[in-house]
Amino acid sequence: MKQTQVHYADGDMVVMDSLDAFQHAERKGEGMILSMIVVSGYLRLNFCGRPIEIGPSDILICPPRATMDGFFRSKNFHGLLFGMSYTKFQKTVGTSGGRLWSVMMYAMEHPVFHLNEAEMSIASHVFHLFVEKLNGSRDYYYKEVMQSLMTAAFYEVCIIIERNMKYGRSSQFQQRDLIFRRFLEMIAVAEGKRGSVADYARQLCITPKYLSTAVKQASGKTALAWLHEYTLDAISHELRFSDRSIKEIAMDYGFTNLSTFGKFFKDHTGVSPRSYRQAPETPKQPTYENTSESNPLPAERPPRL
Repeated sequence: MKQTQVHYADGDMVVMDSLDAFQHAERKGEGMILSMIVVSGYLRLNFCGRPIEIGPSDILICPPRATMDGFFRSKNFHGLLFGMSYTKFQKTVGTSGGRLWSVMMYAMEHPVFHLNEAEMSIASHVFHLFVEKLNGSRDYYYKEVMQSLMTAAFYEVCIIIERNMKYGRSSQFQQRDLIFRRFLEMIAVAEGKRGSVADYARQLCITPKYLSTAVKQASGKTALAWLHEYTLDAISHELRFSDRSIKEIAMDYGFTNLSTFGKFFKDHTGVSPRSYRQAPETPKQPTYENTSESNPLPAERPPRL
């Protein structure tokens, strides 16, 4: 593939092969799930406050609200970069069952995975299809084809994450991650309906304290925080995309009155359910670029401290 800058964006997805475009998307694309596959060279960065390094055949998954800074790349760095909006993920990949939800949530705490030779070959072919469509004619179903390719790419990403979830580095790692994974699958199947940590611990035949400890160690977040996140995601989706009344949504998610529901939602999002529902979406017009501009990021590895 030529070392040219490729950029497609339509509000639901982005495709890039330049690091500066990836950084721009990360800063501006709140609510975007971004992925980077390293073809050559290496990249060092701070991911959610912790330093990481990715090299050839590694994939980095950057979920919504994750922060990245301190980028340093090798001179020969080249990566394949793409992303899908969180809303689009919910309506396509994310609505195909609790299993895919748990896979993506696992990636939020384990962002780097290594691809085998077959997976790298698939990634390269899919990206080449993106580039061919980008350089081709903009026919009537152009956006739909691009989004279908992106959906396929994210299913492949989920397969890669699933493979890595199966193999732990020690029995302790396997045990806590197994509990974490099972916990995510259970709350995903519940579709965000409210439940207590004790309820899930009982189903897993462990104590609430043991569940909380295992989830905290595996993910860095408490079990209650994960429950709230799933509930908020599900409620937000209902408010945005369903015609059900706010009262119906509140009752369905286990809230006994609108006051409690409104306080829960506003405490976590900063806006009321009604304001969130009424806020207009601002879809972006597609943009296309195919240039040979160089990447302005520093090329040398910084000294290790």
